[in-house]
Parts: sequence; structure tokens; C-alpha cells
Amino acid sequence: MYKKKNPHPASVRKSEATPLGQVINEMFDAYHLNRKVDQTQVVNLWPKLMGKAIASRTKGVFMKDSKLFVTVESSALKQELLMSKERIIHLFRQELGKEVVKDIVLL
Repeated sequence: MYKKKNPHPASVRKSEATPLGQVINEMFDAYHLNRKVDQTQVVNLWPKLMGKAIASRTKGVFMKDSKLFVTVESSALKQELLMSKERIIHLFRQELGKEVVKDIVLL
């Protein structure tokens, strides 16, 4: 009559003890949270990687899909950042150890 659903992989109990870090990683994988965490890290790393001078002249830093959107107050800074897009993407790749930012859109 009723079909029993398979439990979500994150809710299955294991008989042996598992390190907390591994459990957290499994939970992030099961609920597809890694991408959101990576995007949050990118936004939080912006001031560190760009420095105080650039970070103070940029507003509205956010990610959507694999693109980093940055609102720039100055057209001169916008031009400078446009010319440095590949270097900035490389900085994020080095810092995070993986490619999270594939493109930068300056607004």
C-alpha cells in the first residue's frame, strides 16, 4: 500500500564513530551546500585579496553561479579591474585551492 522512501544519505546512522570534520563534509555534500560556502568565502575574501584601497571603493560584492559581481564607484578603478580580471581570478583560485570564480562582472 505505502511505499517506503529511501532515507536521505545525510540522515543514515553509521555503526562506528566518525570524525566530526568528515560528518560535516558529508552533510555539505548531501545537501549541496559546498557551492554556497565557496561563494560566501569569495565575498569575504574580496577585501583581503584586493586590499583596503580597492575594497573601500567597491560596493555590492556578490556571487551568482560562478560569476563575481562587483559594483565599482570609479570609472578609472573599473578600467583597472577590467584589465586585471584574470589575475584576480587567479588570486581567488590560489587562496581557495579550487576554481570558484570563473568570471568577474564589474557594474
